[in-house]
Amino acid sequence: HSFIVQYRASEDRGLDMHTDDSDVTFNVCLGEEFTAAGLTFCGYVGDSEHRHFQYEYQHVKGRAVVHLGTRRHGADDIDTGTRRNLIIWNHNQQYRASKAYSLRMYNYQKESSPPDKRCLSFTHDRDYGVYKDYTPDTVANAKNAWCPPPQACYDTMGREMRASAKRGPAAVSGPRSVRDD
Repeated sequence: HSFIVQYRASEDRGLDMHTDDSDVTFNVCLGEEFTAAGLTFCGYVGDSEHRHFQYEYQHVKGRAVVHLGTRRHGADDIDTGTRRNLIIWNHNQQYRASKAYSLRMYNYQKESSPPDKRCLSFTHDRDYGVYKDYTPDTVANAKNAWCPPPQACYDTMGREMRASAKRGPAAVSGPRSVRDD
């Protein structure tokens, strides 16, 4: 499966943290002139450090970055210009039918500590409002947030979400189901 993404300072500036529906992703920078618009990479889905910063990649026209689809990543906001990328998602049906795949995708480890703010997702993370404010454009996503699953919460997540809920509506838009501390 392949497609082209485009980012402009006046339109789609970036892309929220996510994982890909691929086993391996090829991301080829087709270019134009732009500033900023890198990729921030965090851990692997289901690992105890999956919401912790790993590295930042800066696109260069004509170069590709290759990563596993299970690595959490996001397109940083573009400052100026236009950036286009060819995204190629590769799937291995034999791997997806394996026990190893099922264990990786559905057996979340308990998070080791609170998330790095750079690795938060307003679309997926139940505790996003604890660390960052929702915007009018992102607050609707909070009701569908699922990450981390209740059994995988870091030790202080429940306490931090309850304290955040007392501070105001921007932080309480998401689900409240967390395990007790």
